[in-house]
Amino acid sequence: MEELTGWTVEDTEDVVCCLCRVPGTLVHDVAPFGVVRCPQCELVFISPRLRPEALQRIYDDAGYFEGGVYGSAVSTDAAPSVEAGLSPAMLLQRTWTAGRLALIDRERGGAAAGGRLLEVGAGYGLFLAAARAAGWTTSGVELSRTGAKHAQDTLGLDVFCGQLEEAPLTPGFDVVCAWDTVEHVPDPLSFWRTVRSQVADDGVVLFSTPYVSSLPARLLGTRWWTLKPTEHIWHFTPRTHALLLARAGLALTRVVRNPLAPANAGRLDSLVGVARPIPDA
Repeated sequence: MEELTGWTVEDTEDVVCCLCRVPGTLVHDVAPFGVVRCPQCELVFISPRLRPEALQRIYDDAGYFEGGVYGSAVSTDAAPSVEAGLSPAMLLQRTWTAGRLALIDRERGGAAAGGRLLEVGAGYGLFLAAARAAGWTTSGVELSRTGAKHAQDTLGLDVFCGQLEEAPLTPGFDVVCAWDTVEHVPDPLSFWRTVRSQVADDGVVLFSTPYVSSLPARLLGTRWWTLKPTEHIWHFTPRTHALLLARAGLALTRVVRNPLAPANAGRLDSLVGVARPIPDA
């Protein structure tokens, strides 16, 4: 698990389940944070968790994305080098990107790219750039100022820096993607409701997250490498994903957990989900 030193109780706040509005029951004490489970719906979340201003400091750190899924292949100063682009982390990124674009095509019945695609949590913009190259008209939202700046200045992408609810977007997107994003947002129910307001009635929503019912999570407990209580503040299962999405007007229609599937390659503790808007009554 990540290093937790440097944060104090003053940096944290208590929160309740976004679905049931009740406090959680302690599962793991990782002071100054707590991993808790809702006694009603069983959604797992962090409480106490970092206050928003403390969390923003993490995302604005220039090194936030480096050493993880991006490796050291990106910088705010220049495009990735050839050597960096061939790093294991970047090769995995390219596998996920190709697999996820192919999954989008399958979910849309093989329709050619060319509609409007929104990515929430765009990072450095690598997926958006690939989607643009495939023919999509792309928009992005990214909380990290460092990531958004790279996407805007280096890749020339349309990316808004801030929360999804604040973004000046025109609804009616054919596709909305949120790769490894919803576990970070302050309120997943509010997040999915905003996504529902942005996606076209015949559109599709795709996302990825770690999941707390995975074998590594259950076996490793507080040693689970994806626990990360400073930034992963919600932990889902396929069931709690379905509950949240349904409450927001979206139906979970597919879950990909196979680590051999290109869209989820090498991920033993993560899933890719597909959801569609529930027609208004």
